[in-house]
Parts: sequence; C-alpha cells; structure tokens
Amino acid sequence: MGEMSMNTILRLALPLALLAAPAAAQTGASGTTPQTLAQQMFAEASAAIGNADYEAARRLLEAALDLKPAHPAVLRGLAIVALRAENPEDGFQALERMARAGIAFDPEPLEDLLRTANTARFEAVAGQLAANSAPVGQAEVVAEIDRPGALIEGVAIDIETDRLFVSSVTGREILLLEPFARDEPRVFADQEDGLWSVFGLAVDDRTRVVWAGSAAIEQTPLEDGETGGTALFAFDLVTGDLYRRYQIDDAVQIADFTVRDGTVYASDSQAPRVYVLDSVSGELEVLAEDPRFVSLQGVALARGALYVADYAMGLWRIDLGDRSVSLVRGGTESLIGIDGLRQTRDGRILAVRNGTRPHQVMAIDLDADGHAVASTEVLLRGHPAMTGELAEPTLIDPADGRAWLVANAAWPRFPAEGEGPGGEQPATVILEIDLP
Repeated sequence: MGEMSMNTILRLALPLALLAAPAAAQTGASGTTPQTLAQQMFAEASAAIGNADYEAARRLLEAALDLKPAHPAVLRGLAIVALRAENPEDGFQALERMARAGIAFDPEPLEDLLRTANTARFEAVAGQLAANSAPVGQAEVVAEIDRPGALIEGVAIDIETDRLFVSSVTGREILLLEPFARDEPRVFADQEDGLWSVFGLAVDDRTRVVWAGSAAIEQTPLEDGETGGTALFAFDLVTGDLYRRYQIDDAVQIADFTVRDGTVYASDSQAPRVYVLDSVSGELEVLAEDPRFVSLQGVALARGALYVADYAMGLWRIDLGDRSVSLVRGGTESLIGIDGLRQTRDGRILAVRNGTRPHQVMAIDLDADGHAVASTEVLLRGHPAMTGELAEPTLIDPADGRAWLVANAAWPRFPAEGEGPGGEQPATVILEIDLP
C-alpha cells in the first residue's frame, strides 16, 4: 500500500457529492439525515482504520452502505479494509458487490491476498470487473461543436424540424444546430435575454416552447456589478423571443427538469427542493422539499410519479398525488452518480451515470408500483467520445425511438471562476442513440 495512510486513501475515495453536500441539504429539523449519518460513519471508519480496528471500520462502512446502497466509495473502502485486515473473504465480497453494481475497479492491490486464498474466484471477479468497462451499444456522432472555451451541458431535439438545441454554461447561451449544418451552431438566445449559465433544455411540442434552466455559478462569466440568480426560461420555439422568465424565492440553481403537456417539473441542484409549473401562464411552486435531498439532478416522469436523480443518494420518487417522497429501492446496478434523467414514451427511464466509472447510459425499468427498480439495461458504454479523463456525458433527450446525448462535457477543464479551460479542449460531441 506504500506510505499513504489508510485515512488518506479513504478520504480520496470519497466523491465530491459526499464530501461537500450543499449546506441546505445536510440537516433537517432533527439535525441528521441519511447523508450526515453516512458522512459520520465514514469519518469514524477512517479513524478506526487508523487505530487498526478493522472490524469496527467494516461495520461502520456496512452501516453507511445501508444508507447509500451500492455507493462506490463505500465499497472501495470495504475492499481496502479487507486488504489491511488481510481478510480474503471480505475482500472477495467487496469486489463481487462492485462487480454486481456495474462499477469499474482495478483489483490489483488485492490480487496477492485473494489469489492465495482462491485463484479461480479471484480470476472470476477480476473478469467481471473488467467486463464492466467493456464497450456496449452503438451511437452516431451527429454534431461536433468546436467552440473554444464553451462548456456544453444540455441538449434538446425539436423532433418536428430535426433542429438540435444545446446549452452553454460558460457562453451563457443556447445554440441552435440546423439539420443541414450540425457543426455550425448559431446563437438562439444569450445573456441579452437575461440568461446566466444554461444547463438543462427541453422542447415542449404542445406549447412550441424551448425551456431552459439557468443560474449563476462559479463558472459563470458575470459582468462587473452584475448579480447572479436562477430561473426557468421559456423561449418561442420559432422566433427565439423570450416568452417569460419564472423565478421563485429561495431557489439556488434550477438546472434540470422535464416537461409534459405544458407542465414543467424542475430540480434545484443546490437546495433540497423540486418545483412545478403547471402552465406557461402560471407560477413556479414548490412540489416537494425534503432535508434528505443532497444533490438533485435529472428529472423524469414514470408510473404516475416524478423521479429525481440524487447524485449522492440514488433515485427519489415523488408521488404527484400526496407529494410524499421515498427513495427508490435499487436493483443490482449502482444508482449513485446519475446526472441526466429522462423518460421515454414507453415508460422507461434513461439515466446518464457520470459520477463513477464507467460512464454510461442505461435504461431503468421500474416495478409495477414504481417504488423499486425491476431491472436495468446498459445502452451505451465505452464510446470513444465518452471515455476521456477530462470529459463526461451529461444530459440526454429522447424522442421518436432515439436519444441525443452530450457525450463529453468538459467540466473538469473549468475548475473555478475566472479560469479558462485547462489544456487543449476537444470539440463537444453530440451522439444519437437508437433506443431498443
């Protein structure tokens, strides 16, 4: 293991969503949530490892895993504890759980310990872990946006005209890609319309409106004296004219949303709230507010309920009748680190997982009552555009049996306010996927 302490290794294994959850999402009236309890357990496990109390560390991590099922960092922690404790059975179990969760992990640090115990079992799980990174599915590159300094996050299709819309975080704009000129984006709306950084996009076929979630964040290039904010914007699909800007008190970052029949459901990625707008002439209202929310991302409608991805927790289900909130019971595949989330017409949920390796697009099928995952299917993994170390797939938009995906958003190249992209920035790739 070298000279690095186990305490340091565990801290490095923790993803940002677990280390730095939004303050508003960390505590409820009782002062504790699954998030804060898991953080406490993880810290205590780290201390136990430092004291060579490996059994206590294992039990604490198992308890954290009950709160955050199939969390990659916790599973990695269990593997490391098994190695330090020289316990091959615990090591096998940690790796096998990672394999079942669809997580990529290099088992080399545990190889000597596990091969000595059971060579055949080690080779089997090592093969399963390697298979988790193997390419799956096919996708066509339909656009390459060579716009230096741009951080492209969202995509939406107008299926009637085949026009694509993409959003720029650093450009503070929505770009339009015509079907006959996919690689020649033109500005559809920008900061003159009041936009800050632009994240999620959606085209509402019923109202012929382009919706956009916008907010000021660290990467937003604000003018001197300009103040930030967040809002949901509606633009005329044909002219690009701003129809209306919807704001609500206490919102921090309205970024991802879904639209059906003129109703918009939007998440706040920096506050524990989900909003609803029931018509283009209405007002944003709070649909659900829950201290258990940590880092809300994509939104989808299925089984008569609203599903919201939580980067640190999995999937939340919000009942549209009584507005009750519950965590969806996962299947074998890890639901941690999901960013984009959208529904298809046949009731499947499409999820873009970029918070752990491997990056992938998967379809989630729910059980009959919509409270648990019945099965998952990996639709796309290992595409060359998705595999760069400094790029990640983000948002997806399905329509007409296909889906369009931002394959390589350059978030790691834009670390903080005032800094440009680090190193050479490749063109942003938009992929088209045929859905099964």
